[in-house]
Amino acid sequence: MSASSSPRAHWDIFCRVVDNFGDIGVSWRLACQLADEHAIKIRLWVDDSERASRFSGAGHASVTLMPWTDASSFSHAAEVVIETFSCGLPQAYQQLMSVETVWLNIDYLSAEDWVTGFHGRPSPQANGLNRYFFYPGFNAQTGGLLREQFLPALAERAGRSATAAWQHLGLAAMPEAINVSLFCYAHAPVPALLACLAASPQAVRLIVPETLAPLVAQALSQQALAAGQTIQHGHCSITVIPFLSQIDYDLLLALCDLNFVRGEDSWIRAIWAAKPMVWLPYQQAENTHLQKLAAFLQHYQAAANDELKAVLRWLMQAWAAGEWSAAHWQGFMTHRQGLLQHARHYANQLSQQPDLATKVVIFIEKLRANRV
Repeated sequence: MSASSSPRAHWDIFCRVVDNFGDIGVSWRLACQLADEHAIKIRLWVDDSERASRFSGAGHASVTLMPWTDASSFSHAAEVVIETFSCGLPQAYQQLMSVETVWLNIDYLSAEDWVTGFHGRPSPQANGLNRYFFYPGFNAQTGGLLREQFLPALAERAGRSATAAWQHLGLAAMPEAINVSLFCYAHAPVPALLACLAASPQAVRLIVPETLAPLVAQALSQQALAAGQTIQHGHCSITVIPFLSQIDYDLLLALCDLNFVRGEDSWIRAIWAAKPMVWLPYQQAENTHLQKLAAFLQHYQAAANDELKAVLRWLMQAWAAGEWSAAHWQGFMTHRQGLLQHARHYANQLSQQPDLATKVVIFIEKLRANRV
């Protein structure tokens, strides 16, 4: 009997909140999709209940948030245990696991070649358990990407009823402006971006989450910016928005003309939004993050013509290296339609592959079948 149809399907997911949004963002999405599309009850153990509750909102009937501390006690181990991003399972929990327990470590997303070789490999543990590495990725030999069934309807809503969709987010539609969403790390060249948007020949609306308001305020020599506030900066209006639910954030990305994203969760969502995007990987020593960017670009550019490949590489490398300038904004403006068509083609092509949650369920079914 498959995991998705078993009446006793009950899985545990463990998550440590290292990045403020990425780890819990991915974990909550995965938990909800497994519950919604595969009828699996989930206990999501999180070491930061406050941040987790921001993502869970009103909660989910089949996903239970569990506080994970050094003092946590466990009554039983689930039949399937997912460890996210090598966070480690508590020793007390491991003692409750048996050789029949399926233990997956879903690690960080990367487009690097080594991912294919390591995906799905077992790692025997000293206590006799097997820990399997499950790597998300961009080709059929990896674990795929999170992609819920509701995404096509969300994209259709953004295209068909844009005015109502903007209103749902608490914003007015501005079809005369280029709508840009900004989500980045502190090392991004935000002052340079603000300067070129202020001088843009076409009006721009920059939408900034409240968590980034201090970074933008500092770049503008402002004392503070608060959620709900809009200020004018040359030809650019800057609007600070409150924390959005994950689905509302997906809607925002689908509505915008250009999305600056970072890390993992927003990166994946920008891909499915099928709009031009500029991705900022997490900064690492010895510029390792630039290697990760290069690996993704090689995949992302594959179907583009030579001119568009050069533009994509130029834009993303400049943003990641802190070398953004007015020329890069003009480059986006010049190639805007080509970038949009490419983003749509890439998202459509990638969506032909099974999604991560489905691949997890299939992987576990195969493991069980091989044990019989």
